[in-house]
Amino acid sequence: MLRFRFLKVSVTIDLSYWIFLLLVMGSIGGRYTESLLWSSIFTFSILIHEYGHALTALFFGATPTVVLQALGGRTIFNESQLTDKQKFFITLAGPLFQGLLTLVAYLLLQCNMVSGYLLNYLLSVTMYINSRWLLLNLIPIAPLDGGWLVRYILEKKFGHKGYVASLIIGLTAAAIAIPCFYLQGYHWFFIMQLFICGWHYCKRLEQEW
Repeated sequence: MLRFRFLKVSVTIDLSYWIFLLLVMGSIGGRYTESLLWSSIFTFSILIHEYGHALTALFFGATPTVVLQALGGRTIFNESQLTDKQKFFITLAGPLFQGLLTLVAYLLLQCNMVSGYLLNYLLSVTMYINSRWLLLNLIPIAPLDGGWLVRYILEKKFGHKGYVASLIIGLTAAAIAIPCFYLQGYHWFFIMQLFICGWHYCKRLEQEW
């Protein structure tokens, strides 16, 4: 287990994350240098996303902690003193930070501002991982950020009926996305995340009915 503190945010990287990372990188294959770059960018991308949540929570007076574990990361903070609107912006900040990282990598590649195979490969992988992860994360099914955002909006407007509607929307989105992602060649990691989210939504919808 690795722990450090950066920008007033405590970060813990659990042993399960390193095992999970080895499994993901092992399934990708390739040369040692490329595998090392993939794993570094993968971890950096998760941290950027979670720091989006964490720094926004810090701005609103919360005390966030970032945890990286198997299947990804999460940001923990004291929610009791935050308003629903503040929690909405904290959730939104993760995809925004990741979108910004994707955009920077894209612009650097398009403007030919870097030279050398490894740097170009690094930027290409950064854009590839984050663009796909961003698309996945905005699918409206919790615990993906898109799910929390849609649930917040619908519950705010329609109450409990909005919550039930968010479950139906999430299940429909997952049912469409899973085969589409498979056909598009998405990594099994992304597809498995969607499947797990859909399973949880099925259980919640059963409780409502």
